[in-house]
Amino acid sequence: MFKKLLIIAWVGLVGLTVACKGPQGDVGPQGEKGDTGATGATGATGPAGADGDGSGVSAITLSSGADTTDADGGFVAGVRMASAAEALELQNSAVLVYIKAGGAYWSLPGVVSFGTGKISQFTSVHYASGTDFIVEVFQTDWSENQDTPPVRIVQDLKVVIVPSALLGGRVSSEVNLKSYEETVAAFGLTDANNVKVTIRNKR
Repeated sequence: MFKKLLIIAWVGLVGLTVACKGPQGDVGPQGEKGDTGATGATGATGPAGADGDGSGVSAITLSSGADTTDADGGFVAGVRMASAAEALELQNSAVLVYIKAGGAYWSLPGVVSFGTGKISQFTSVHYASGTDFIVEVFQTDWSENQDTPPVRIVQDLKVVIVPSALLGGRVSSEVNLKSYEETVAAFGLTDANNVKVTIRNKR
């Protein structure tokens, strides 16, 4: 008897459930966009990245071309930079000076041969003066008791300027810096790195 009642109750419940289900209505209109869908505010700028390994600097050369010693037996050569800071940067670099005579480059300080019986010793100094970077070359082996120093004609005066950041990082101890050819090869210098001397004053 109990089972019959339970079956009757279950059948009635199913019938009630089916009877209560009406036809499906139309799809309603789309609701408004919620606040959470709006674009958020721009975030704060992140910290700057660390500096890269590259120095961003390169070596350059100054070239005077053919020239003759001045009244004091030397040369003055240089370039005018865009700012005093740039001239000072050159002053604080390694500055290597070479005289070309007889088809060969001679490193300074040192002896330069201009042909048979024409040998002179030269040295050099360099400095910044305002926006100018100056290189002065002196003959050191003639006596001031002479009326005038010997006249010397050079085929070229080359000044290789190497930022200190490159001198330690790219040149090994095996590179002979007294050799102009080895020096420019070590720093990959070409005509593109060459700057024409724009200052040539007489002392």
